[in-house]
Amino acid sequence: MAAEQGSEQVTVPTTCMESVNRISKLPVVESTIQTATNIYEKVKDYNSVTNWTLSTAESTVNKAVEVGKPIATPVIRNLEGPIKKVDGVLCSGLDYVENKVPAVKLPPGELIMQIYTSTKEYIHNTITPALEQAYSYAEPAVKTAKDIMEPAVQSAKNIVEPAVEKAKSLMEPALDTAAAIKENVMHKADEYLHCGHSQEGESSECKECEDIKQQLEKKFT
Repeated sequence: MAAEQGSEQVTVPTTCMESVNRISKLPVVESTIQTATNIYEKVKDYNSVTNWTLSTAESTVNKAVEVGKPIATPVIRNLEGPIKKVDGVLCSGLDYVENKVPAVKLPPGELIMQIYTSTKEYIHNTITPALEQAYSYAEPAVKTAKDIMEPAVQSAKNIVEPAVEKAKSLMEPALDTAAAIKENVMHKADEYLHCGHSQEGESSECKECEDIKQQLEKKFT
């Protein structure tokens, strides 16, 4: 009897989640898992040290699972109902995704190509026509504004240019007259200032004469 009890093994109820199996079978997920597995195997077989380390880790995990089975059994049995409900919800979500986005069933290469093609078609069919339509609206508006502004600018130019020429014709004689008056005044002042220095040996101006001359130059400048 004791031998029979010792030989009894703990049976852990298997709760298989269909949603997890379906997700793992998706081409993108399956390809990712396969790539990760290949990388792990290469790292494990790289040398004896990594092989021993990872093999020991695998053995430790397996032993931990075996030891934890008796503890996990009642927990799994109690959660089996809620887990199945969650699994059903996830499966419904997967059905919806696969129905709306069939591309998720494609291999990674085809999926990327389809995304690229869809994006290109969207740009060509939606964005490009919108830009062309916006340009078709903007171009006439710019042309209209240009047609309105050019005559206005030309009219202003026709008014301003004669006015400038007229002002120039009036100002030039006045400026010439003012220059002549200045020259005459400076000449007279120079003669007046030098009249007291005409004696021999007094060729240079005195300080007072220089100051007066500078003041006159400032006034006419």
